[in-house]
This record gives sequence, structure tokens and C-alpha cells, in this order.
Amino acid sequence: MHFISKLILLIIISLFSLQSFASETKTQVKWHEWSDKAFALAARENKLILLDISAEWCQFCKKMKAVTYKDADVIKIINDNYIAINADIETTADVQMLYGNFGVPGTVILTSERDELNKRLGYIAPQQMQWHLLGNLQDAPDKDVAAMTYAQ
Repeated sequence: MHFISKLILLIIISLFSLQSFASETKTQVKWHEWSDKAFALAARENKLILLDISAEWCQFCKKMKAVTYKDADVIKIINDNYIAINADIETTADVQMLYGNFGVPGTVILTSERDELNKRLGYIAPQQMQWHLLGNLQDAPDKDVAAMTYAQ
């Protein structure tokens, strides 16, 4: 009997852990590293790239991560319509070469072919980020990407 109660307890804990993991992945931005793989994924899924340029020492970068990228609506828009890439300006050579003079935090919207559509410098509050992301979807040159919508 003791074995059965331990087994039941283990199953219950496992189910809660799986449920917690599943809800956690829905409440976080799915970040990718700057790589050809991320751009290929964007091409395959017909999504734009959201490039978040940051630095360890940047206080407003930390605020973006803690506030803007924790907002449920921002997360949903990003995960549904973008491939999100987070790159440290000091450790990612390509990003440093391309955006080293731009500053941090930087938010750049790119096509899967690496064409720059839009970029913004500085902290972006959650509501402004929602508008920015949705506006870029509407302005996207590819009609399939531009047709994507976000229903609240």
C-alpha cells in the first residue's frame, strides 16, 4: 500500500510539473540566437524577425526584459507572428558590426532575407511595443505576413 501511495503522489507531481512547464512556455517569448538557423525558420514559417539588441550593463535593456517582454499581449504577438532573436551587442560579432553604432536597447524588425524594415532605439513600453509589432505586420512587404492578425 505504501508503494502505491508513493506512485500516485509521483504521478500527481509529474502532472503538475508538466502543466506548469506548458503554461510557462506560453508566457515567455521564444528567444532564438542570432544565426542562419533563426532566419531559415522565419522563412519556413513566413514570419518576420524581431531582433532585440541589448547589453549586460544596460539598465533599460533589463527593464525591457522585465517589463515589456513579460507582458502577455506582447508575448502572444511575438510568439504568433515573429521569430524573436536576442543578441548582446558586445558578444555577437555580426550584430556588433551591423548595429554597433545604433545603441541599446535596440529593436529591429527584419525580413527572413535580413532586410531591415524598421528599427527603434530605447526602451519601448508594453502598449507601444504591441502597436509597433502589429504595425510592422501590416506594413510587411509579403502579403502572407501582412495578413496575420492578432485577436485579443
